[in-house]
Amino acid sequence: MRLVFRHVLLLTVITTLLMPVMEGTASSHGMEGLSEAGCTCHGENPGEGVEVVIEGLPAVYTAGQSYELEISLQGGPAAATQGHQGGFNLKASSGTLAPVDASTHVIKSGEITHEHSGANQRSWTVVWEAPLDDKTVEFTVAGNVVDGDHEPTDGDDWALASYAASGEPLTFGERLILHLPKIIAGLLFAVPLVYLWNTNRR
Repeated sequence: MRLVFRHVLLLTVITTLLMPVMEGTASSHGMEGLSEAGCTCHGENPGEGVEVVIEGLPAVYTAGQSYELEISLQGGPAAATQGHQGGFNLKASSGTLAPVDASTHVIKSGEITHEHSGANQRSWTVVWEAPLDDKTVEFTVAGNVVDGDHEPTDGDDWALASYAASGEPLTFGERLILHLPKIIAGLLFAVPLVYLWNTNRR
């Protein structure tokens, strides 16, 4: 049994060491890891009078329900007639974010951001599928308003915002049904371990 625990501990340590450190990145192809830190490559501080707004997010969500969200940028430099206009990075603490068209895409972390073609606009529509739960979900979003010169200059501005949505309270029966697959998986995992433990005690 001690040998099994040593193998598990070694695997955990190796997995932790190999996990990549997530750093914020930004380009016309999208932004990652900046929903809380902001687009500091376009200036150290948020721009005055600039806002990033999410519309369509319910105050109380239904477990498993899909919601269409609109992210829009307000204020900042006038939109360029040619060239890029802005971008965004949205993160949800739970649930699943998904694009509705080619102007956005989901990155490996589960965050959603603009595509290269989506940098030529200042509003985007995405879908959020609520988790099978009733816990409060936190949303953080960064928005970048650019002047179209393709350079991170003083003519660009950015903003941050945060939102929250609470889940409708689940009954005991609903909670049991929603988490039944996890319960079954846990039992299937635990039974062999108990068997091994009892075998090693003999």
